This record gives sequence, structure tokens and C-alpha cells, in this order.
Amino acid sequence: MKYAKKITPTDKTLSQQLMDDGWKKLKEPSNLCMATLLSIPFAFLLGGITIGIICFLKPALFDFLKANSFGIVFNIDFKIVLYIVVLFVFMIIHELIHAIFIPNFVQSDNTCFGINGLFGFVSTTEPLKKGRFIVISFMPFFILSVIFPIVLNLFQLLNGYMLFLCLLNAMGSCVDFLNIMLIFFQVPNGSIVINNGFETFYSNVK
Repeated sequence: MKYAKKITPTDKTLSQQLMDDGWKKLKEPSNLCMATLLSIPFAFLLGGITIGIICFLKPALFDFLKANSFGIVFNIDFKIVLYIVVLFVFMIIHELIHAIFIPNFVQSDNTCFGINGLFGFVSTTEPLKKGRFIVISFMPFFILSVIFPIVLNLFQLLNGYMLFLCLLNAMGSCVDFLNIMLIFFQVPNGSIVINNGFETFYSNVK
């Protein structure tokens, strides 16, 4: 796996080669802004799932909703800096979870990890089975917004800030779930998927 300073752009030569070899192009948003816009319903759905899980585990975290009024006060101190650092680390962990489910990601020259401004990313042009692609896209949400709060609650560490992190991760997984839906409904079972920047191709090649 290599480090990249920006999201890997679409390799038009590779796209043309894949189409010449009979690969089919997935119908999908052509850029991140459009993908994010189309993913908004998933953000609310995933956020609702995480809130439901945490509310079941620790209802007291939501007691503020019963109050007639509430306020938010910001104090710039060491804790705020620490919270920002933890938020950044949480985002990096999200991307690394994507990476570790890519087969042979450590040795792969076709897999990149990087930070683009305030956001991390992982990209790969490795051929992936349909099921593997779905697992790669699903796992950051499942681990950080479903399993993680359950584990935190077992150790009595589930608090408002952890709720915020888990909720943010859940809603931030919306584009991942858009990709899951696109792959699930367009790509036949048993097919191989190759992601090339903002273009995705699939084939029944074994």
C-alpha cells in the first residue's frame, strides 16, 4: 500500500482498456459532490440505526432531549484539542478498516492511502469479487458504529463524545452505502469489480 497526497484520479487509459476487454461500466455518480448528495438518505438511515443502538444500550445519554431547553458551551482548552485529535484518528481508523479488508493490501502497489485536506481516503484498482467489495465498504460502519459502542458500553466507557464519534462515522459512511447499493443491484453475483478513480467496472471474468 502506498501513501498518496490526493485521491487517485480516473486513469482514462485503464478505463478504455477495460472496456476494450469487455468490462461493463457501472452506472454511478461522476464525482464526489454528486455521490455525497445522493447519499444523504443513507446518512439519516445509518445515523438512525446507530442512535437506536446507543439509545438501547444507554438511554441516559439522551436525557437532554427531555429538558425544556439546553445549551452548548465551548471552552477552548486541552480537552477540545484532544477531542479534535481523537476525531481525526477516528477518521483515519475508518479508512484503515477499508484497507485491511482489501486482499494483500500491504503488498499491493495498486492500493493507496492518504489524507486530502481534513479527510482520509483509501483507493485501490485491485480486482475484487462483488462480495469482497461490499464487505470492504460495509465494515467501517459495522465496526465503528455498531460493534464499537457495544464494546464501550460493556466497559462503561460509552459517553456523549463517543456517541458523537459513532454517529459521525455512521453518517459519514453514507457514500460507502451508496456504493454498496450500486454494486448490489447492478453487478451479477460472482463478478469481479475494478474501481478506477470515479469509475467502476465489472466483469464475469473468473
